[in-house]
Amino acid sequence: MPRNSSRISPNLDTLGIYPVPVAAHLLQEAPATVHRWAFGYRRRGQKYSSAINTELPVLGGTHALTFLELVELVFVQALLQSGVSWTKVREASRVAAHLLKDEPHPFAAKRWFADAAAVYLKLGVDHDEDILVEVAGYAQVAMEPVLHPYLTQLDFDVKGVAQRWFPMGFATPVVLDPRRSFGMPITATAGVPTETIARLHSAGDSISTIAISYDIDEAEVEAALEYEESLAPAA
Repeated sequence: MPRNSSRISPNLDTLGIYPVPVAAHLLQEAPATVHRWAFGYRRRGQKYSSAINTELPVLGGTHALTFLELVELVFVQALLQSGVSWTKVREASRVAAHLLKDEPHPFAAKRWFADAAAVYLKLGVDHDEDILVEVAGYAQVAMEPVLHPYLTQLDFDVKGVAQRWFPMGFATPVVLDPRRSFGMPITATAGVPTETIARLHSAGDSISTIAISYDIDEAEVEAALEYEESLAPAA
């Protein structure tokens, strides 16, 4: 889907910035896969659209995503994991985004994670879009198990738009917050990048040493290490 630079916030440090390889690492997908989901692709001379709208310009030849776009890809990934084909996901996303054109990032809204089937069905029936009705029928059974866990990870604002992601659940002090550290994974209280903690531990620093160095609880260090270990390199 085309980018609309007129919507870009002047405060990039509050959007979260994730170059495609970084987003791929966080989603545990191949970079080429994430690029295809977010920016579309060409095959045999034909251009295929993306599943979401993106707003950041290409900088130095690098494509990047905002926090809300990353959350939207979490939604897309969940649909694919539920068994919906990429073709149907892409088309249903394109149609739904067009119908919800007043919402720049509709799939970062709580209602999609809470009851995607109902949202798809209402849009499909109201606007006579068969693809949305078809996906809604599948969503009612297959999507709930993969979407509902995110309700214990994604923190939504009063308007129902995602504002923080606790990838290991609210009880674990690791968070992605676009207003802090450009949205990269950090410890929730002290804001220490989990990658930094993992690097220090790999270099030989003990958990207690790291905790003392950053004046944080050992539990936050352990949570950071657990999270980083969970991020297996994408194939």
